[in-house]
Amino acid sequence: MADQDAAYQEAVAFLQKTNLQGESVYEQLAAVVGASPNSPSSRGPVWVGGPILTSPVAIADPPPRVSPSNPTPSPGKILDEKPSDAVDVLETSIMAKKTAYRAPDPPTLSSDPKNVARAVALKQLYSTPKPKVSMETGEVEDTGNEPADFETENLVADAAMFEAAGVGLSAGEMYGVMLAIKRLGENEDNKVETARFFGKILGTGADYYVFETHLKEYEKGEEKELAEGEIPAEASGEAGANYYTYWVCNYLGGPFTKLPDCEPTTIKVARQIKKYFTGDLDAAVVAYPPFPGTEKDFLRAQIGRIASATVVCPLDYFKLAEEEAEGELPKIEGDKKSEEYEAKAAAEMLNLENWCHRYHHIKPQGRCKFYEPELPEPDPEADEDQIERPEPEVSPPLLETLNNDGEKTPSVVPDWGFAIAKPAADDSEDTPPPKTRPAWATCTSTNVLGVQYPVVAVKSIKWPGAAAVYSEVGRKEGGVPVDARFSNIYVGYGFENVQFEPPAPPKIEEEYDLGGGPLDPENPEPDTESKPKKMVMATDIPEKPPEPENEEEETPEE
Repeated sequence: MADQDAAYQEAVAFLQKTNLQGESVYEQLAAVVGASPNSPSSRGPVWVGGPILTSPVAIADPPPRVSPSNPTPSPGKILDEKPSDAVDVLETSIMAKKTAYRAPDPPTLSSDPKNVARAVALKQLYSTPKPKVSMETGEVEDTGNEPADFETENLVADAAMFEAAGVGLSAGEMYGVMLAIKRLGENEDNKVETARFFGKILGTGADYYVFETHLKEYEKGEEKELAEGEIPAEASGEAGANYYTYWVCNYLGGPFTKLPDCEPTTIKVARQIKKYFTGDLDAAVVAYPPFPGTEKDFLRAQIGRIASATVVCPLDYFKLAEEEAEGELPKIEGDKKSEEYEAKAAAEMLNLENWCHRYHHIKPQGRCKFYEPELPEPDPEADEDQIERPEPEVSPPLLETLNNDGEKTPSVVPDWGFAIAKPAADDSEDTPPPKTRPAWATCTSTNVLGVQYPVVAVKSIKWPGAAAVYSEVGRKEGGVPVDARFSNIYVGYGFENVQFEPPAPPKIEEEYDLGGGPLDPENPEPDTESKPKKMVMATDIPEKPPEPENEEEETPEE
């Protein structure tokens, strides 16, 4: 006990030593220890010395970490060693701590909320959904929400063909498309029966991933009241321009938006304008002639035109239905592959005669099926031969081969005709007429002889970005292919490769005389006192009077 009391008194005496400024060692240690998170002052008040100090261990820090980066002594080490220059050592330790180099914090990068939302959606798209586990039994609970059944293409195999032919999207992006189309089809609320990836339409602000579906059920909407002379749209789900329903999303994993049916008016105006997409479905389409709708209507019209002209298939792959009602459009039998189809070698598919159109052509009227408007009640005294009836528009038949597209004039068969090259010099008097080019071009994935199972691609020149690929599947004896697979895709801006000529503005309105007669050259102002007569066109417009000549006045000589 005596030894402990002596050590205690010695520690108290050491702590009561002061420097030239009158500060004791204890006060300086308290200032340093109070700023430390492990100090007693951070845990509560500590009393030191005589009536103040109760335990010398209370202010001692844990053993310091010895390292080359921290050679300064700690307050606990000073108490243990009791150097004669304790105050100087303590001041040096404090100065070294204050002047020590501290690495700056890494800069915080600001992220766009839209990019964060897309990253989260993409992560959820690729992640496996977690099953719901019961907290009582620990077993997986059956939620009863089974995914809906639907038919789709093998997008992974199609991606390999696209990559071999150098068209379409990359294999990694196509894998994301496969997951997106899986989410679209398995949602029971969408009622999807068949689904196909149409392609990607590029925009200035965002892009559109387009998915083509045929639904199990179609709800009949309210009949739209048509204005005089307006042509109605074709019914949803029936053969025609609205047989398929299209869904779009701006990024993979994002929400799907169902596009409206295309109208004949939107098809007509879309053929007269050329405009980039913005990526906003609610954006206004500022163009001339005025477009009747927003960007989602314009997008649907362009998709209908592109699908009608560029979705192709091998010849005889599909078969037309034999039973066809009078006045109805022909249909593909069951929308299935024909059992009589015999696959051809890849070299034979380089001939455009072995490819054909799969969808109906959209007539200049804006419909696949011609609509004959109701005629006004004829005069009973007039002859039937004198009644003017609109001539029905004729379109190419379904499953028309591609080699005939180069012979079609775009004004007669819009969207399917040949592509027109713009002349080199428009202002020259000897400007040659526009040269016609074929609407399609073929290529193969390799020119090396002897390569088995090459991929053949047929590309549209009329609609740049549209392509179809073909590949053999297995071979029999003699090198005859067992089967074949093909796929269509479109990646582009939605532009048609033709010489764009904006329509002329409307005719300038004619001028009329407010007085009812021709303007009087001597009295150009109308007579307001007389009663105005019926408005007539002013035919005699007075000519502009000649400007008077300035005669120089002769000044008299003084």
